[in-house]
Amino acid sequence: TTLTVINDCLTALKVKTGVEIDWNKISLSDEKTMALFGEGRTDAVFQFESTGMQDICRRLKPKELEDLSALNALYRPGPIDGGMIEDFIQRHRGEKQVRYLIPEMKEILSNTYGVLVYQEQIMQLAQKLAGYSLGEADVMRRAMGKKKREDMAKEEIKFVGGAVRSGIKKDKAEAIFKLMEQFADYGFNRSHSIAYAYLAFQTAYLKSHYPAYFYASVLSHESDDSAKVYKYSNELRSMGLRLLPPDINESGDSFTPADDSVRFGLNAIKGIGSSSVGAMIEARNQARFTSLFDFVSRIDQGSIGRRGLESLITAGAFDSLKPVDTSPNLYRAKLFAGIDSALSYSHKAWNDRMCGQNALFGEELAGDAVSDGSLPDVQPWSQSEISRQEKAAIGFYLSVHPLDDYKEILSNLKILNIADHEEIQPGDTLTLAGIVSGMQAKYSKKGNKFCSFRLEDQSTGVKCLVWAKSFEKYCDFLKNDELLIVEGRVESAEGQEITFIVNDVKSLADAQPRNARSVTIALANRENNEEYFYDLYTLLNRCQGRCEVLIELPAENLSVKMQSHALRIQGSRNLENELRSRGCAVKWVI
Repeated sequence: TTLTVINDCLTALKVKTGVEIDWNKISLSDEKTMALFGEGRTDAVFQFESTGMQDICRRLKPKELEDLSALNALYRPGPIDGGMIEDFIQRHRGEKQVRYLIPEMKEILSNTYGVLVYQEQIMQLAQKLAGYSLGEADVMRRAMGKKKREDMAKEEIKFVGGAVRSGIKKDKAEAIFKLMEQFADYGFNRSHSIAYAYLAFQTAYLKSHYPAYFYASVLSHESDDSAKVYKYSNELRSMGLRLLPPDINESGDSFTPADDSVRFGLNAIKGIGSSSVGAMIEARNQARFTSLFDFVSRIDQGSIGRRGLESLITAGAFDSLKPVDTSPNLYRAKLFAGIDSALSYSHKAWNDRMCGQNALFGEELAGDAVSDGSLPDVQPWSQSEISRQEKAAIGFYLSVHPLDDYKEILSNLKILNIADHEEIQPGDTLTLAGIVSGMQAKYSKKGNKFCSFRLEDQSTGVKCLVWAKSFEKYCDFLKNDELLIVEGRVESAEGQEITFIVNDVKSLADAQPRNARSVTIALANRENNEEYFYDLYTLLNRCQGRCEVLIELPAENLSVKMQSHALRIQGSRNLENELRSRGCAVKWVI
């Protein structure tokens, strides 16, 4: 898959820009590429995508291909458990002196800072220090790997004897053999490691120099996995690129690149098969689509049904056809309500063609339908409905985000975007807001239940942990797609991704009423009797707190606003819902 991603990226670059990359001319210590590794921005980079590897890259700050190769070889259970990675990083950074048991080892181990990393280094040491032939060195390497005591004893005698004959002291020779013997637990083939590192370098080079083309290729190959599409689209945005929504006139079957953006591919929309996409593109090649009715009448009959149209509409693929004075919220609602009419029109148009009736007659039958003029009058979708439908169609929020409705509230509460918290340090206490994703409930060794999740806002996301005590208290809020305000502290080790330890959780929907300093309750324009006022007072009196209450009463040609000095309440979304069910309009002021 990695080779295909690289090839597709290079092909798109050549076709669209004329750029041809000659890898023989690319420096293997390319500054921009190595900076990407050093910052741990290695999502979608071959062999370097795991959070553990990203953390190690941040600490090591690789400088060249040899460093990447060494990390590939060392990032496995044996070297990790044996402390070899830590030793390598400290030597690489100059924090620990590079030492060799004897000077003759420097020539072989200098490129790995005196740390035994590769199987080939064992063979080279045996040849150089003990006079082994290449075949004999390979036999010794295999004996070490199999850990047969009898064979190892023979090899030790042979190695030490050969080293002594080469002028090396016996105690040094024995120490070198013990070092090589320990290495057998984690030895890795250098030729494999270099090959993997070179592929990693190529993917990172394309990502750092041609990010739109790189991500278009990656997203196209991951289009069936909405979680990965979401993950990579977030990083794409963090690199200053735009992810453009799907469009029936602009999108290809796969994701397509431009200079500073990537266009969503039609194949990545749920409910749209490759045959449907092929039919759309074939019809579009004749002429651009002008309306929903034009669209359904021109693609092959049966190539798309109700579910496919629903997905295209809710994904925003028709938005570019909307009238200038119509909002996407209203246009999508009208299109959705008009699906049955559009399908009927499509069936009629295709029957006419099959019967051989001419185009003029077909136009007369269509009337205003071709220009979407016959779409039903409906109420526009709310932002939350747009978000919900969009996520169902493409797997995540693209054009709108559930937090968009809360911008003013979060601003009033002085809660920043996650990415706007600069120079975060371990131990910092923060208040964050976002939507829960990747929620996982777990059990500690003591059997206590806790959870982890990512809190995402429009800017980025952060890993969150809720330990057992807090989890028990707030578990009702901790669900995927919940909008939350969380308080806690930052925790992270050197070079690692930030982890946020949550100790307080609130529903974002409750944030405005709970923090309001006043509320205006406008009564319905109707006759309100004593019983209605008593019920209203009883409801408010049950929710005592600090929020000032103003009652707005309708009168002839004016309204009267009265302030209640005696009654103060604690706002909540439940209280607001109760008031609205009684015909009241509610306005909170923070």
